[in-house]
Amino acid sequence: MSTNNDTTPEQNYTKEEETSLLEQAGKSEEEQLAAHVATLRHQIEEANYHYHVQDNPILTDAEYDQLMIELLRIEREHPELQTPDSPTQRVGAAPIQDVPQRRHPQPMLSLANARNEKELLDWHRRAQNILPNAQFSYVCELKIDGLAMALTYEKGRLTIGASRGDGMIGEDWTQNVRTIRTIPQRLRGDLIPDKVEVRGEIYMSTKSFEKLNEEMTDNRLFANPRNAAAGSLRQKDSRITSSRNLDFFGYQLGYIQGMRINTQWEALELIRGWGFPVNPHIQLAHSLDEVMDFCKKWEHERFNLPYEIDGVVIKINDLAQQEELGVVARDPRWAIAFKYPPIQVATQLLDIRVNIGRTGSVNPWALLEPINIRGVTVSRSALHNEEDIQRKDLRIGDWVLVQRAGEVIPQVVKPIEERRTGKEEVYHLPENCPRCGTSIIRIPDQAMAYCPNTQCPARNFESITHFVSKGAMDIDTIGEKTCEQLLEAGYIQNVADFYRLTRDQLLAMEGVKEKSADNMLKAIEASKHRSLSRLLFGLNIRYVGEKTAQILAGHFLTMDRLLEASEEEIIKIPGIGPKIGHSTYLWLQEPANRALIEQLREAGVTMEEEQKQKKDGPLSGQTFLLTGRLNNMTRSAAEEAIVNLGGTIASGVSKSLSHLIVGEDAGSKLAKAQKSGVPVHDEQWLVDLLEEHKQ
Repeated sequence: MSTNNDTTPEQNYTKEEETSLLEQAGKSEEEQLAAHVATLRHQIEEANYHYHVQDNPILTDAEYDQLMIELLRIEREHPELQTPDSPTQRVGAAPIQDVPQRRHPQPMLSLANARNEKELLDWHRRAQNILPNAQFSYVCELKIDGLAMALTYEKGRLTIGASRGDGMIGEDWTQNVRTIRTIPQRLRGDLIPDKVEVRGEIYMSTKSFEKLNEEMTDNRLFANPRNAAAGSLRQKDSRITSSRNLDFFGYQLGYIQGMRINTQWEALELIRGWGFPVNPHIQLAHSLDEVMDFCKKWEHERFNLPYEIDGVVIKINDLAQQEELGVVARDPRWAIAFKYPPIQVATQLLDIRVNIGRTGSVNPWALLEPINIRGVTVSRSALHNEEDIQRKDLRIGDWVLVQRAGEVIPQVVKPIEERRTGKEEVYHLPENCPRCGTSIIRIPDQAMAYCPNTQCPARNFESITHFVSKGAMDIDTIGEKTCEQLLEAGYIQNVADFYRLTRDQLLAMEGVKEKSADNMLKAIEASKHRSLSRLLFGLNIRYVGEKTAQILAGHFLTMDRLLEASEEEIIKIPGIGPKIGHSTYLWLQEPANRALIEQLREAGVTMEEEQKQKKDGPLSGQTFLLTGRLNNMTRSAAEEAIVNLGGTIASGVSKSLSHLIVGEDAGSKLAKAQKSGVPVHDEQWLVDLLEEHKQ
């Protein structure tokens, strides 16, 4: 907090604090100490506000530290004086065990998207049709790429910080929210309502994101600032959140008691006055032409910002008009997000190479001439399969257009055919596995090719790293680099060998210290108690993902019952079908795989599923599969609602599937369902069904 300003914090106390300070004379020692604590907190919060929000420090680092040290000392010696909104709590507290749920008093709505000027005009025309005589003004706000948060203040004090969740119910992260220095513990000023909910975006600056990834291990890098912000907030140990340098922009009022406001612009002014940072790049527009000018301006200038945006949010300014326009599904008619297209850059496709996946899949990828796309150097991209390469007519030596899909994943869009010289080479998948030399096989009616050698070193490495991953056995102290070291040292050959590792073996590896070795052994021991479904997912059975593993474990409950099952019995399980059932049965019959299971059993790995009472309800006996993007709820929320009504979530399309729910940008599942005669429904059908059986 370095500054050349010698002034002290502005004495802007609340009436309650002024009364307390004026009455110190004649009070007891305890009361005087409490008043002194109130003064310290006020001075520290003023310094925080001026430094983090106003960017105008009023204390030197030494002065700030002195105040904080004194407050920490007093609270340590007098714990009865510590309060949840004390500045000392911004450093984080002990880990929480379970994250409570919070129902939003007002739903946190999603936004419909406009991707071009025509779609923006269509949105405006729909609003004008509902209010034909209305004159609209608009507030244009940058769409910060972060995590939406609803902050509740009662009598000016922060009481709840809840994430968006499914829009109706979010997670309570108040303890972590308190560590973010741009979120006030108490509202500033005199015009403070009895209760108010301020909504905004928690985000991570690009500078903080890059610094964080520099400190992370290679296998745990965050893909983008948005993921880093969400992952940093969703920590059970708020001390980790405190260290991640998160920021906040307020952008809306969810509700307010005891005060009336008329416009969105007025709401933003109130939010700023209460001590929140409001994005400086907002604009009040009086026509759609002004709105489009704003959108076009920031499409080009966004790369100069110290944080990421993916578009502009346009809101009709008048709150009475907003109320009249209302909501369709969960999208407000009075607001829309103008989304920017991904940035495409030309570069040269130097080569096409392949990786071998954990189930033997042959995965081609593009080696590119390194190119910078919005601050990220891209030198490779996934190419899915040989069919995808042929469909795009990609050739080695081509100049190609590359984009970061969703501003994150590098993607080769297409070749630039007019730049071809005739020297480009048509690509063909290799006939033999590049790691073990086994002939690659192609299964009819499948785009993917496979290395069938179960002992292939590449397959084995991918299988081992998958086994320790978060969705499987979650041995969180062991990543790809450690797995590679263990394999090279000969300490492991298969996943059962993790449970035979010794402390001496771990300490013998480069870079492993005593504490690291102990943490690895502790994580390995903890993994023995994962559920059967996690184990099945970790065993790399082809076509068995997390959902399928849960279905299998939920049906058979024990590994022994699954091992005894016939192929027909597995296939008949709702949500499994012939392809998955056949693959699962064959894997379980392999002597080597059965031997591996027995080794895991002997090591003490759990072979049972925690029994959950299956819910009966109006959807019992029906199977559902969701595909595409849903606008009214998250997919997990929709699946949970279906299960709560007795339904079952399938893992893929089969003739036994009862319903396929199709959202936007549906993929191949839709065509397959239509071919199989499976009933297909849109999202609104599901919304109506869930509403009909709402409990």
